[in-house]
Amino acid sequence: MNPFTFGNPIKDPARFYGREAEIRQITNRLLSSAHESTSIIGERRIGKTSLLYHISNPEVGARLGLTPEKFCMVYVDFQGLTDITPVRFWQRVLKKMSRSICEESLKPAIEELGKQESFDLFDLEDLFEASQDKGLTIVLMLDEFEHVTQNPNFRGDFFGGLRALAIHHGVALLPATRRELVDLCHSDEIKGSPFFNIFANVVLRPFPTEDAASLVDGYLSSLHEVFTPEEREFTLRLGGGQPFFLQIAGHYLVDAKTQGLSARPLFERAVADFDQQADPHFSYLWSHCTESEKITLLGILALQQEKASKKNTQAERLQKMNPRAHLDVLALAKRGLIVEADGEFKLFSPSLERWVLREIMTAPGEEESPASVEEWLKGGGRDRLENAKSVLPKIKKKYWAIASSILKEVSFELIGATVFELLIKSLV
Repeated sequence: MNPFTFGNPIKDPARFYGREAEIRQITNRLLSSAHESTSIIGERRIGKTSLLYHISNPEVGARLGLTPEKFCMVYVDFQGLTDITPVRFWQRVLKKMSRSICEESLKPAIEELGKQESFDLFDLEDLFEASQDKGLTIVLMLDEFEHVTQNPNFRGDFFGGLRALAIHHGVALLPATRRELVDLCHSDEIKGSPFFNIFANVVLRPFPTEDAASLVDGYLSSLHEVFTPEEREFTLRLGGGQPFFLQIAGHYLVDAKTQGLSARPLFERAVADFDQQADPHFSYLWSHCTESEKITLLGILALQQEKASKKNTQAERLQKMNPRAHLDVLALAKRGLIVEADGEFKLFSPSLERWVLREIMTAPGEEESPASVEEWLKGGGRDRLENAKSVLPKIKKKYWAIASSILKEVSFELIGATVFELLIKSLV
């Protein structure tokens, strides 16, 4: 059986790796005298749901000090609930709460309140005060919470009431979102709400090297066939520290090995299968980048292909390409698209490098004419970019503005290499 799986969150604590620092911060705030709330932030597929499942597991909770006699962990997923209302929000929360509560005496009140067609804040306060009197803290784990903050059905009074429950009535909140809560509001009124001041942020980034290795080695330990050091390194490099992509890389490498493949054919098959699964996710990540971030990503990729400059650092050269590069690298690293290694940034996976190249390059026979390039350069006041004239026809026209920013600093020699050979060469 293939130990690497992907697509569903990790629910088995034995299969959960990493995130010790993040768990410690979340737990310490819950265990504090104020039972403080924490906002969990991370890009899609970075492991937010798996983390919530892990913390809510009774055995894990007991080890962390979050015993069911003191903490009632209520997991609620709002994915796809684009038309939810405050009434439906509380009906859903109370239904989940009635299933999770360990204090049987509270269930009738929870179920009775959940049947109501409207909710008064005083009714909710009475319920949570009753649970607080029993020595319980209700921890609401609100997955995909942006479907609430971005929903115009939820106004300032809702968030004000939720804040009051969290501060005064024994409720702790663990919302999980793709970006910071304050950036996911449907109006300036909500963005200015004091609700957002009660959270500390925990940002989920790609695994550091040791955690990624622990995940891969832990899963490989269940196999009878031993992975070679090259195969193990291949999995780590292709997954790039992202647990979801590590699972995909490991899955397809194990699958290719069961077919009797080895050496280069093994890696080629694993890369091809990995790409097929990863492509829509890369497309999503790219589509949620600003134009400035795309320039910085492509600049990082271009600089990787050139020999290191003795005069200027990567940061200095990126700044020449894009004045916002120093801000972009912070945002891109926070989202997990780039990682730092040896003092410089690189894209988190060679497969993402391949995807970006394929995304910006024209297919053979679809290149723009030299006359079209000449006209575009002169029209935009870029006629001094002599090295662009031979390169831009190989790039899709919608990306010429991005590429021209980079061509000020690099020759873009990487365009001459085939995408697949570039990827395989970097891995094996």
